[in-house]
Amino acid sequence: MASTMGTREVNGLALPPAGTYSFDKHHTTIGFVARHMLSKVHGRFTEFDGKVTIGDTPEDSSVQVEIKADSVTTDNQMRDDHLRSGDFFEIESSPTLGFTSTAVRVGEGNRFEIDGDLTVRGVTRPVTLDAEFLGSGPGMQGGTLAAFSAKTTVDREEWDLKWNVAVETGGFLVGKKVDLVIDTELLLED
Repeated sequence: MASTMGTREVNGLALPPAGTYSFDKHHTTIGFVARHMLSKVHGRFTEFDGKVTIGDTPEDSSVQVEIKADSVTTDNQMRDDHLRSGDFFEIESSPTLGFTSTAVRVGEGNRFEIDGDLTVRGVTRPVTLDAEFLGSGPGMQGGTLAAFSAKTTVDREEWDLKWNVAVETGGFLVGKKVDLVIDTELLLED
């Protein structure tokens, strides 16, 4: 239900109406960037669902996301099949990844920090997303939109994603650090 309160502001920014929002899947990307030898590989998940509740205050807000692990794509079938295997996401025993927020804090300007629990391969660890509020307003098809970006860097080995191969030139095939990147438009539910 949308809030009947007037315009609310934080750091001089007008906040979107309080209420429950769903992901506009055509305008949302849940992705990652990881080192592969000397370059970086970009990937994303194409199937996900969840809710964002924007509270009367930012601190009363929450995020819950469930991602289908088998929807991972890096636009390379062999690599994607490897990511779905027991070496990485192990989709047979861990078909979903998830994020559930535990706290939202106001930062400077349009920035927010979202603490939460990230679950991958059945392992849950705390992470903090650096979020940016991009704006809100009427959608092209009606309704109310709110847009956000969020990112964090994790050590994949903390979620038991330890597979790797040493390379001749030194170092390893896959980097330990992975950047998680989310860009989303949210739709206020009626």
